[in-house]
Amino acid sequence: MKIHLFEVLTTLSYTMTKSKWIYWLMQLLGWGSVFSLGFIGDIATEGYVLDTTIYKGFISLAFAIVLTHVFRTILVKKNWLNAPLDKTTPLIILANIIIAITLTFFNKLIIRAFGGDVNYDFVAILFTTLFFFVLSLIWTVLYFSYHFLTKSRKQEMKNLQLESSQKESELINLKNQLNPHFMFNAMNSIRALIDDEPKQAKLSITQLANLLRNTLNLGRKELITFDEELKIVTDYLKLEKVRFEERLEYDLQIEEGLNQALVPPLIIQTLIENAIKHGISKKVNGGNVCLTIQKKEQNIWIEVTNDGVYDTTKTSIKSTGIGLENAKKRLSIIYGTNGKLTIQNKDDKVKTTITYPLNKLKQMI
Repeated sequence: MKIHLFEVLTTLSYTMTKSKWIYWLMQLLGWGSVFSLGFIGDIATEGYVLDTTIYKGFISLAFAIVLTHVFRTILVKKNWLNAPLDKTTPLIILANIIIAITLTFFNKLIIRAFGGDVNYDFVAILFTTLFFFVLSLIWTVLYFSYHFLTKSRKQEMKNLQLESSQKESELINLKNQLNPHFMFNAMNSIRALIDDEPKQAKLSITQLANLLRNTLNLGRKELITFDEELKIVTDYLKLEKVRFEERLEYDLQIEEGLNQALVPPLIIQTLIENAIKHGISKKVNGGNVCLTIQKKEQNIWIEVTNDGVYDTTKTSIKSTGIGLENAKKRLSIIYGTNGKLTIQNKDDKVKTTITYPLNKLKQMI
């Protein structure tokens, strides 16, 4: 998702080089096909191409390419390509008339230089001028069309880069909103153990250190494996078990073969934290938290079920950890409309479900 300046510059450089090759190739093919009509005429009448026709064709080809390239240079320097068409159209038509007249008289000059008969009849000159005017106008329309298409693609690339950068910044901000409340709760629980159960307190400090390290390291990534996410979840549950003791029971179930599947970091921990804070902690006798991870067709299903009641009358979900609303936004950024989070009451329990495609991310750039 990250956009590197070197990659952008390399892409633009390649695009510019490719554009130049396309431009010159189209010049050669376009004007070449026009002046090759003389070759076809010789074959039709003589059965072969005359040497003079070849010379005249290549000289005329070179002159037409140079003339239209000068016109292109004027278009670029005068910024006619980006100016309003109602202002530039008269100038462009005038330029095409000049090009047509120039090509007409150059054509007559070439014919005369090679000993041919030159027809100075007004109708003949007018017809030739009109012919070259139409060709020049077609060249102009094609060049403007190519320019507008290229400009549109470049603008689209810039928009995608900007969108990607904004999405990346939003993801970073969302992941940086990790609520430290459970850290303080864990430290208070450990403090209570120091005098009575020093060994357990030492073990809990180690678990807290692991949790902090994994949270900092893995939280920087866009996606991590379920194995990595479950290390954070397990350490967190062990610390909460110290605080709630027999009031908290938990069960983790992951379908075989999904350990290396990818998941947004800290998103399961968010669900677990929400279940404990808004479910277990509010019940005198505590309760159970059950995590199930499975694959249904080509989608990942993450379900967290806990004892408690979800208040459906609330207009928004209060944030815990990075928060459920935060988790919804992250799923939307990474998976688009394919990533969903729902929460509901079912069989006297609260069930929170996350679904997203197993191997399909939202294309961002």
